[in-house]
Amino acid sequence: MSDTTALEKKIIERINRDGAMSFRDFMQLALYDAELGYYNTERLKIGATGDYYTSSNVHPAFGAILAQVFVRLWKDLSSDNPENANSEYLESDTASPLNLVEMGAGTGQLAFDVLSALRDEHAEGFARANYTIIEQSPVMRARQQEKLNDFSERVCWQTFAALKPTAGIFFSNELVDAMPVHRLRFTGETVEELYVIVVDESHHQRLAVVWGALSKPQLVEYLKRSQAKFFQGQMIEVNLDAIHWLWEVSRVMEKGFLVTLDYGDLAPHLYSVERLEGTLRCFYRHTLRDNPLERIGEQDLTASVNFSALIDYGKDFGFEQVSYERQTNFLFRNGLIERIAAMETGDTIDDLQKRLAIKNLFVPGGVSDNFRVLVQRKP
Repeated sequence: MSDTTALEKKIIERINRDGAMSFRDFMQLALYDAELGYYNTERLKIGATGDYYTSSNVHPAFGAILAQVFVRLWKDLSSDNPENANSEYLESDTASPLNLVEMGAGTGQLAFDVLSALRDEHAEGFARANYTIIEQSPVMRARQQEKLNDFSERVCWQTFAALKPTAGIFFSNELVDAMPVHRLRFTGETVEELYVIVVDESHHQRLAVVWGALSKPQLVEYLKRSQAKFFQGQMIEVNLDAIHWLWEVSRVMEKGFLVTLDYGDLAPHLYSVERLEGTLRCFYRHTLRDNPLERIGEQDLTASVNFSALIDYGKDFGFEQVSYERQTNFLFRNGLIERIAAMETGDTIDDLQKRLAIKNLFVPGGVSDNFRVLVQRKP
């Protein structure tokens, strides 16, 4: 086992003071503690020297395809009749702005690629573009500001609380799977929740887990709406924070589209017999780990997204489902193959690396293999 981290000591002190905490609250601290949380420390998390890759950090084609999709959705919003949207209207003084709101922008690479593609391929959209980033991590925000320096006139940083009602396109890439989750277990006729406690071991205190009663009544409602059959002894993750996030988006979106790209599935597949241990994963230096109580604040914790819940609860907040599909299909449908065909086919090492990178967006086992894209609309 790794040495006790500073954040683990802080959590032990809190539990000694306040009592057992739900796994959800533990995960919140492990990832987002203001000083020591995983996403608030300086070490680079994404890329070859980090702990994991994201689609946006694999190849700029990912951002270029999103830019193309955003322009198309903008045309739908900018015309009373989407079928009649045209460049003459978009270039007029009365055209609505292209408001893009990215939630959780990571290193800023995706924002850079989207804005670059708008500038180079969609001049009418770039001329009207306003790019807002909602980012709670000061460390990530600093990286984003450095990365997006060339687009400083187009980009601003905001919080949900301060964001004024906006008509536009809200989107996230691998945000929801980084939200803290409750962990539940089915035992006969009861459902238990996982808690983190402190135990004494040879005059040394360490963290451990124990099962107990459900901490929130919303968990019961979530299970009733889950559209899934659960099995004896099965563990699952419940992301109530994602439901609150949906509500926050609906509150600040006058009308528009919500595009969610993330690792996950629909409830019947996510909660199937093949996943009796749940979907919680830990990543450290590109290695999958199985103990969330190790390297606290130094390893990533993530759980697969229940897209059924986003669709179902989204209806409560005024969102209509437009589409739901595998990310690979989304990329193919929006021109990935054409972009590959148009790539230069030189024989240098750089050319080879670019071809291998873009292939990683669609090959089996690549970064898109288990990702889904959900598009919802608020009329």
